[in-house]
Amino acid sequence: MLSVIIPVYNREKFLPRCIKSILAQTYEDFELLLVDDGSTDDSLHICQQFADKDCRIRVLHQENGGVSSARNLALQHVKGEWVAFVDSDDYVKPDYLQHLVEKVDEDRAMVMNIYPYEVQFQS
Repeated sequence: MLSVIIPVYNREKFLPRCIKSILAQTYEDFELLLVDDGSTDDSLHICQQFADKDCRIRVLHQENGGVSSARNLALQHVKGEWVAFVDSDDYVKPDYLQHLVEKVDEDRAMVMNIYPYEVQFQS
């Protein structure tokens, strides 16, 4: 399983498109952790609405501590063997996770996708 982490802070305008792009992935063995970082807009409510409709989604909430703090909170709760990070104002192509998973093998500690380039780190 792959864990996808999205830190969220005041992104109500972009968040639905971002979440929908993750849910539309061709690779479906993932969990989605949405970490609300003390948003003052409707972001937390949007996260919860999506979680209520899809059991792969978990919502975490914390007081505002910044993107790194939100990611670290999520890392304490992941169930997946691998982790992918997506920003809450971005969206990904339907084969994004499939592409990442196909690059995983025993010799790689990390796979990074930096559009339009792919960088792979050997362990």
